[in-house]
Amino acid sequence: MHRRTVVEGTIGGSLGALVVAAWFLGIDVSAGRPLRTPALLGATLFAGLRDPAALHITARLVLEYTVLHWGAFLGFGLLAAALLAAADSDPRMLFVVIMLFSCFEVFALVLIAVLAEWLFEVLAWWTLVLANLLAGVVMLGFFFRRHRGTWHEFLVLTE
Repeated sequence: MHRRTVVEGTIGGSLGALVVAAWFLGIDVSAGRPLRTPALLGATLFAGLRDPAALHITARLVLEYTVLHWGAFLGFGLLAAALLAAADSDPRMLFVVIMLFSCFEVFALVLIAVLAEWLFEVLAWWTLVLANLLAGVVMLGFFFRRHRGTWHEFLVLTE
């Protein structure tokens, strides 16, 4: 992977992770329980939490989940940047990028449903959908600005 692609993917993925983190921080603060969501997800993944009433928000849980969350977005950003680099040569590859972002939205919900369905009782499903949708829009906006010519060629090809 070229340095430009790695930098682009790192920035794009970090922007997506930041949007989701800020979204849930806002929700948690408005509910009077700052950092509850990352602590809840961290406790579920790393400590086997099954009862949300037993949650104790700790810096360790928040940090562990934040690292995992950022790593997942970093990987996604790098994959998107690599696909966009390929699309610079063949604009038809943008279809794959669009599919990747669509699958990303579904993947997040399926992952929770498979790993801990009870979380849907604690975290409203629409907050997860909106968080990932906002992240996708921000990431696509960032990538769009860096690949305007490719997007234009793709749109001309699909007419």
